[in-house]
Amino acid sequence: MAELPGKDLARELIDKSRAESRSTPVEALISTVRERGISRDRAHRLNGRLWTLERMFYYIYGGWGQGLEMNDFPPSVKYLFSKQIVDESTHEMLYLDAQLKKGFVATQKDAFRHPYGHFALDSALAYYVFSLRNLATYPHSIRIAALNLGPKIIELGWMEGLAEAMADTEVKGLFESQFVENRSHVNMGRRVVEEFVSKP
Repeated sequence: MAELPGKDLARELIDKSRAESRSTPVEALISTVRERGISRDRAHRLNGRLWTLERMFYYIYGGWGQGLEMNDFPPSVKYLFSKQIVDESTHEMLYLDAQLKKGFVATQKDAFRHPYGHFALDSALAYYVFSLRNLATYPHSIRIAALNLGPKIIELGWMEGLAEAMADTEVKGLFESQFVENRSHVNMGRRVVEEFVSKP
């Protein structure tokens, strides 16, 4: 097999993100959950904020999709991107279903109305969405590298840590059910960077 131009870069990005994945503020939450458990309200808040994060990907990916052109990348790259959109949609629905099943909210409308499901303009989530949305002007390979070999690795670390710390089997299952898709997103990012990004 021919040497892949971005192989070293992909490895470097993956290693850096893995090193950071367990040193974010969420690590304190994971430690607290492991030691003391999580109250019903805190579980609702965590679920609601993660649900809001997943909903924002519709906005991000919509902008990115507008930047794809005919024949700019092989169909396999675009297929993997469309699969990621479906995966994020599934994760969003999992978080909503968990809120309904646990009785945090009675209806989907209630979830949107609840403060834990609101999108606040002056928040870390808003800045994150803004930065990802602005990647729409970059080539698709750069966007995928920026997301899947950065924040997606950190998110996977959070999911693994939370699943390990949770005593509630339903909530644990909510996080564990996302492992396969999130790992596939990291692998997609690795593949795209290895094949299509030759320099940082």
